Amino acid sequence: MKKNVLLLFAITTILFSCTNTDPDARAIMDQAMNAHGTTIAAKGTLSFNFRGIDYSVERDNGRFVYQRHLMIGADTILDRLDNKGFSRYSNGMELPLADSLLTRYTSSLNSVIYFAQLPYSLDGEAIQLQYIAQDTINGKAYHELQVTFKEEGGGEDHEDEFMYWINTQDHLIDYMAYSYCEEECGYRFRESENRRNINGIILQDYNNFKALNGDADLSKMDDMFEKGELLKVSDIDLKRASFKNN
Repeated sequence: MKKNVLLLFAITTILFSCTNTDPDARAIMDQAMNAHGTTIAAKGTLSFNFRGIDYSVERDNGRFVYQRHLMIGADTILDRLDNKGFSRYSNGMELPLADSLLTRYTSSLNSVIYFAQLPYSLDGEAIQLQYIAQDTINGKAYHELQVTFKEEGGGEDHEDEFMYWINTQDHLIDYMAYSYCEEECGYRFRESENRRNINGIILQDYNNFKALNGDADLSKMDDMFEKGELLKVSDIDLKRASFKNN
């Protein structure tokens, strides 16, 4: 009798496990990265203009150089972030920077590049993925994935949280939401638009939204979007974008 009870328990456990296993979040994100051309982006140079400032991203299998060119008054400024760290040049001369400015400039340059090429880098050792649910937005099916970061290796913004809605058909990221804490804390929801394939990599612009009333649960922001409960606050547009393979 005892053996029969144990056998029944084992069978029940197996059946429960088989019917309650979520899809593999890592495999789904890998599909999205492949669909967006991140392997190609790992060896090439992307250039674009964002809000009047020229940016370039050069990568070569682990080596990277991020640059932006801007004018401050009559001075030509070049910001450069590479594997060795951050430097700022004014009219060709490197400027000494206080630690506070170094952190601020590094963060702002890295942030623009990070968002411009998502989901590039979402296979790093500090990435933590969780499958939330299969969801629908405007009648289309999506895998809803949560991304958080380990403190070690996750950078100064390791407490940020992201939610991605990955199309189950083409594996592209149509929507995303994230929390942030910089000078202030908040939540944003982004809807992709103007998607284009540039020499094998996918770039897309975004409509950028926030909740009409207070804070929001990231996993519910897609529902709020469908109900018209989000307010558009900006356009995230990458202009004059080009990509050259190395």
